Amino acid sequence: MSEYKVIIAGQLEFGSRRAFSQVMEQYAHRMENYYKNDILLKPETIFKEEELTLDVPRTVLPSTERLWLNTLNLLERVVTFSIAGSLNLWRLDAGVMIDHHQLEPKSDRTTVQLFNHGRELVDQRDNEQEALKLMTKVVSRFERHAQAYERRGFINYRLGNDKDAHYDYSKSISINPLMPESYYGRGLVNLRLNDVPAAAADFEAVTKNSIPHQSIYWMAQVALGDAYLQLGQPTDAMRAYGMFTKRKQRIASLDRYDRRVAFQLGELYLQAGRKTDAIIALERALASPPDHKAPEETTIRNLLDTARTA
Repeated sequence: MSEYKVIIAGQLEFGSRRAFSQVMEQYAHRMENYYKNDILLKPETIFKEEELTLDVPRTVLPSTERLWLNTLNLLERVVTFSIAGSLNLWRLDAGVMIDHHQLEPKSDRTTVQLFNHGRELVDQRDNEQEALKLMTKVVSRFERHAQAYERRGFINYRLGNDKDAHYDYSKSISINPLMPESYYGRGLVNLRLNDVPAAAADFEAVTKNSIPHQSIYWMAQVALGDAYLQLGQPTDAMRAYGMFTKRKQRIASLDRYDRRVAFQLGELYLQAGRKTDAIIALERALASPPDHKAPEETTIRNLLDTARTA
């Protein structure tokens, strides 16, 4: 029987004691009668009655195919009762991700519909104000909607409303401290506000609340390296950049960082007297896709020549 590694993380909000009681009863009943207790998550560890939530801090478990499918099927039923939140489930075989599911509310409840429509508008550059209104409407209907605060924070950040964005991201984190997106967004705001130590702490929190199979994990590593450079901590910057360049996960959206990060890493290695590592990093920079945020190719070649003759 094949055994996998399963990672589960996230939070679901149920909004009312009635819905919470229903979902708890359903969970316990199905776990015992349908799945014969072959479930990865036991109800007493994940249901939080005081908050009316299901909370799963990043949890790593060994799993068989049966346990994986039973747990996935049961959580797919659970999410239909929720009003907000999301759960991520990953299945890995020898470190390679073979399955990923993100479970989110998809019901016809008004709050759910408003949020999903507003989220679609967030990515449309000409609809920021309408998206802002919708997210405000969502949190006025359900004040514990961490995702709506996070998305409103993103809009405010894009519009340059930094204080409002900081409030929204912080509010999201206070409701759901498991969301890496909120820490990442607040980190960017803190950089704009010139609070680099706070930004570094937020980017570090992203890595603790995400996994290397998510792009945001690596985006935070790059941002963390940048923050450490501003803080005058080159050794820590080398560590963060080094982790990024050595990543095993191939995520296409991250390729845009490769040239700049490899150049900065090569520069740091050269400053530290690590000539061979500097040459390898700078050669990697030249082989990476062009990036308008990276130095010109001639600058990279000049530094590479310096490293080779050092």
